[in-house]
Amino acid sequence: ASTALLFALHLQAQDKALLDQIKTVNGKITSFEADLSNTLAKSDEKRVQNGTLHYVKPHEFAAQFNTGKYMIVNEKRIKMDIGIFHGTFRLKDGGNMQALANIFLYGFQGRAQDLANENNYSLATKTDGGFHVITATTTKKRLLGIGYKQVIYKYHTDSLLLKEIVLISYKGSVDTYTISNVKYNVAVDKNRFQ
Repeated sequence: ASTALLFALHLQAQDKALLDQIKTVNGKITSFEADLSNTLAKSDEKRVQNGTLHYVKPHEFAAQFNTGKYMIVNEKRIKMDIGIFHGTFRLKDGGNMQALANIFLYGFQGRAQDLANENNYSLATKTDGGFHVITATTTKKRLLGIGYKQVIYKYHTDSLLLKEIVLISYKGSVDTYTISNVKYNVAVDKNRFQ
């Protein structure tokens, strides 16, 4: 426990200001639309799909791909056809689906510390190749190996705006979501989130 406390204090002293800056900048964004690229790399295959991403603060987003795959989140539910998830699921505090939705929502909002607090992740930050890279890592084992052992957020060093979310599963697959051509604080059709 003391090692975790020392780690938390070290992170706080060194990186809390950066995490707070990222949260402040991204917290001011009320909406955006962007191009979205998703790459899923498993040991034996790699799949790439492209599409669009729409977000409205605080809890609505729609990722829709040219393959017909999608993930749509609103206040009450998550509707998805991605990976092992097919269907509509209710969102509730503490639930696995809410945790999944929050990985994306908190990334959009710059809330890495909140993600870490809610999921007992440890946080590490570094600056690499024009990006602040925030890595959240859990040590707990998941039931049947489902879930993510690491969540990585990449924010531009100059603007502090989100560029990428990387999800690393317990089985070692790497699921990368990269946004580009972002238009911030635009009007978004709410029907996208139904």
